Amino acid sequence: MSEFLSEIPVLIHKSSRTSHTAEAFRPVSVDTEPEKKKLEGDIESLPSAPATSDSVDFPDGGFRAWAVAFGAFCTYFTTFGYISSWGIFQVYYQQVVLPHSSPSDISWIGSIQRCLIFLPGVFVGRIFDIGHFRIPFATGSILIITGTFLIPECKLYWHFILCQGFMIGLGCGLTYSNAGTIITHWWKRRRGLAFGVASSGSAIGGIFFPIVMRQLLHDLGFTWTCRLMGFIHIVTLSFANLCLTRRLPLRKADGGLFGFHVFRNPPFAVYCLSCLITPLGAFTVATYITPSAVLAGLSQTFAFYLVAVQNGGSGLGALIFGFYGDRLGAMNVLIQTITGIGIITVVWPFCRTVASLSVVALIYGLTAGAFSALGAVPVAAMGGTADIGRRLGTVNTVLGLGSLCGPPLGGLLTGTSLGYKAVGYFAGGMVFIGAFLFALARFLAMPKLWSKF
Repeated sequence: MSEFLSEIPVLIHKSSRTSHTAEAFRPVSVDTEPEKKKLEGDIESLPSAPATSDSVDFPDGGFRAWAVAFGAFCTYFTTFGYISSWGIFQVYYQQVVLPHSSPSDISWIGSIQRCLIFLPGVFVGRIFDIGHFRIPFATGSILIITGTFLIPECKLYWHFILCQGFMIGLGCGLTYSNAGTIITHWWKRRRGLAFGVASSGSAIGGIFFPIVMRQLLHDLGFTWTCRLMGFIHIVTLSFANLCLTRRLPLRKADGGLFGFHVFRNPPFAVYCLSCLITPLGAFTVATYITPSAVLAGLSQTFAFYLVAVQNGGSGLGALIFGFYGDRLGAMNVLIQTITGIGIITVVWPFCRTVASLSVVALIYGLTAGAFSALGAVPVAAMGGTADIGRRLGTVNTVLGLGSLCGPPLGGLLTGTSLGYKAVGYFAGGMVFIGAFLFALARFLAMPKLWSKF
């Protein structure tokens, strides 16, 4: 028997990034039929190696995958698209609702919104990783809808901070991060395109809401404008709740809620730092291009439509750069487009005509659309799927911190002798530093200059 046992073949597990576990056996000589049957039974009872997260096949298309992309589109339309229209509220509040509050004070409402769309990401992502998606997403949907209906009931500054800043912002945070993470469950090879389609929802919402709100404010007044926005949110978020669903099985991820061990990965740590610095200036043009146009003596109608032009460019940029990100590498495209945001931010305060501001709004939208579409793609490539929610959530959280501080700091600089030029210099400088850090993260992850990453 000992001689027989010594001849039992050795099972060799082989794994790769693109194939399931393979089994190879060393040949064995078996002399009798009973021994052959016993050997076959022993082999069948041996456990197979578990498949790694990299061996999972991704649909990268089909009805369910595109339904998920559409659900994410509806989510981005309602969250980032609505918040991207803050310039309309900024001007209306300065002139009508809160005329005694400074532009910097009013901008805090929008900054809290923009911050909270990102800030809860680390919590939401970790909750997603352990299997909870439906309840946080539904809760966020209810907060967005309720907060929108409560806006016209607000009378004092702190009322707007609570309802529009915290309630809507937190609701967006509970939905926005989940929608992006679910895309990574269904798309891999064409992930940039999928994120581009989803991110175009932000742009289309950013076009739709300013135009519709401008007309409704004139025809129906502030109260019914907000109520109609609430009804629109009910429709889009209903589609999102129906279409979005996770696909990959749960896997154990190391670490607790925060998982600080992820920062031991140098490219990811530098990437997070760049996502903290870049928003200190990247959202400044979106916040102040409308009031700067009014200050330059241009009509309010044109100033309102600048937001639509900017967001139209963002949708186009998300689709174009999302497509090229899959072919050239998301980080390679991001470095160039973020540098473009820095240039246009510095140039913006010097533009005081209809033509020049229209060009600024369009180019800014194109480059910002790339940031929106591709920002999550490198993060998904910096690890496995077991804790992808936590990694994306961590990036969103640091983005939120930068988004919170950037526009109010710019608002303070409007009171200096240089006015919006000082805002442009500061914001542009922050974006340039962020672009350098993105380039450093890319070099740490892929030192070869012309490689795709």
